[in-house]
Amino acid sequence: MRLTTELISLDGHRWRAWLFAFCLLSFAFCLSACAKQPQTVKAEATSGNCPVCGMQVNGADETTAEIYYNDGTKLMFESPGDLLAFYTAPGKYKATPAQQDRNNITRIAFKDYQTHQPIDGRQAAIVYGSRVEGPMGPDFFAFNKRADADAFVAANGGKVVGLNDITPEMAQALGHGH
Repeated sequence: MRLTTELISLDGHRWRAWLFAFCLLSFAFCLSACAKQPQTVKAEATSGNCPVCGMQVNGADETTAEIYYNDGTKLMFESPGDLLAFYTAPGKYKATPAQQDRNNITRIAFKDYQTHQPIDGRQAAIVYGSRVEGPMGPDFFAFNKRADADAFVAANGGKVVGLNDITPEMAQALGHGH
């Protein structure tokens, strides 16, 4: 009870000093939480956190996408759209210089929309702007075969593009990386 009495009876200057210290500490904590860099996991890991949306990612999910780096690590993404938002604008997500350097990327993996098997993202036929939505809304859809992507576009609209044709604006237009 004595502690409570002393705290209540603090003069105005001490009270303001304590309040200022508390606010400053809270602000510093928030800044440190916001300044986190994307956390890679070992290349053989089966789960991680998406650096774009923050969701827990399970490698067995049908829409998981991954970027592998030459140091034996990878970043895991909840969807192709989140990977593409990161890939086209890594600085927006506080990526390290090594993560921003495309020369450090050894592999980009999407899952084929039809087979759900991992495919080479650099060779994938990627559909942008279709009427079909992914689990989290509008998304990109990757196909191992261009003919499959063309058939999908004929049935559902959109446009077939390659990995390096995708811009940050295209990812933003689909609601990724906002």
